[in-house]
Order: sequence, then structure tokens, then C-alpha cells
Amino acid sequence: MFKGLNFVLAHVPSIAAVLPFYTEKLGFEVELQMPDFVQFKQPNGQGASYALSAEGPAEPKSSTELWWFVDDVEASLAQLQAREVPIVEGIADMPFGRTLTIADPAGNKLYLLQLAQQ
Repeated sequence: MFKGLNFVLAHVPSIAAVLPFYTEKLGFEVELQMPDFVQFKQPNGQGASYALSAEGPAEPKSSTELWWFVDDVEASLAQLQAREVPIVEGIADMPFGRTLTIADPAGNKLYLLQLAQQ
């Protein structure tokens, strides 16, 4: 029945208002764009991609968490600070790895995760 997850969608008030954050500050590449929708290429070319929609509720949902794997959370923090990306929560050491939290201009939180070495 299910063949795989296509994309994860976050709602924003305006694509134009948040697109520069994703493309210029985070370095995401656009795969598909329409007036009220944008889908980004998956960085490694595998798995589900990330998309934004200006249709529907624009308020971030507190029950939704968007997690992205990174190789080095400290290097990611330095890159984000150099690009003036606001940091919501600095690096935190968790049993499963190290995390860092940022948010897009619409308030959607993005969590970066460097998995613990096993």
C-alpha cells in the first residue's frame, strides 16, 4: 500500500517571506515551486523532502518537530551564526546525540541532530 514518504510539509504565511531564509541562509535547493508551494531537494538525494505551503493554517504547530541530521553540530552552529540565523536553543547534549534548534521566519522550529557515536 504505502511506497514511501514523499515530503514533510510546513505551513507559512507567505512563500516569498520565508524562501530567502531557506535558500540563502540554510543553502536549500528548490526542486519544485508554485505560487503558494515550494519543495526542496533532499540534500543526500534520498528519502522524503521538505516542503512549504502558504495555503492552510500559517501558525506553527507545537506538536510538529522537524529534525535534520548533521555530521557536526558545532560546525553547523558556526555556519548558522556566520549567516546570522537566529538560534532558538544552543547545543544540548542528549543521550542520543547533540542537538541545536533554530526557527524559520514563520516560527517553524528546525532541530539539527548529530547522532551519538555508538
